Amino acid sequence: MNLNIKKAIKSRPALLALARWFNARIKGTWKLDPSIWIGKIVGPASAQIVQVGSNDGKTGDPLHRLLRRRHRWKALFVEPVPYLFERLKGNYKDPERFAFENALINDGSACQFYWVDPAAREFLKDLPPWFDQLGSFKRHHITYCLPVVEPYIKESLLNGMTLETLFAKHSIRDVDILHIDTEGADYSILRQLNLNTLKPRVILFEHKHLTHEEAEASVRFLSAHYSLYRLQGDTLAVPPSADVLLQAAGLQPLPKPPAP
Repeated sequence: MNLNIKKAIKSRPALLALARWFNARIKGTWKLDPSIWIGKIVGPASAQIVQVGSNDGKTGDPLHRLLRRRHRWKALFVEPVPYLFERLKGNYKDPERFAFENALINDGSACQFYWVDPAAREFLKDLPPWFDQLGSFKRHHITYCLPVVEPYIKESLLNGMTLETLFAKHSIRDVDILHIDTEGADYSILRQLNLNTLKPRVILFEHKHLTHEEAEASVRFLSAHYSLYRLQGDTLAVPPSADVLLQAAGLQPLPKPPAP
């Protein structure tokens, strides 16, 4: 494509969104967008979202577009990094719909947490847009994903909270959508769910930073209740009744693990 045309498209957000939508339809990558399936399964009626690892709630977020359009959906956002937490609150200003928690979800203890100083952008001009989404319990996870930011990694001792405590504090008794994106801590949070007492309608979590053992354990943990689909770096867990919807688009669920 002509460089001037590309530049013109990028300078117009609506045109860029249309171009991306058209490109996804042509290539068939639209079916790997979890927001499409979450929107179809949950629908526009009232819904409660819990999102752990919200970042700013907008950049690369599969729920942002849905939350903007579905005004009966409510969300509890959890983000430990202070400057991202402030940005997150600025992006969702309706206190009737949105609640926030500036904490880590872990075993409830205070813990060292690492993230990239936003000042890195001033000195490293070619950083990818997701550089500030690399908050992690593990410093080496950040340097593995993006070695160039090593001098700009910050650390703090942050408050921890269990998933059960989070739900109790915010009076969460039912969850329609649980979204976990925590740069490798996803399974340690996911396994805190008591699926006998609280079973979200849809679960989306990032598996690409999990160890092989953790990825397998997450499948075993969920497979008795959900059908699981790999959508690039994320796993989407849906009720078996939704299989016909995803399989009609050519997606196939992960095989059920053998019985122990």
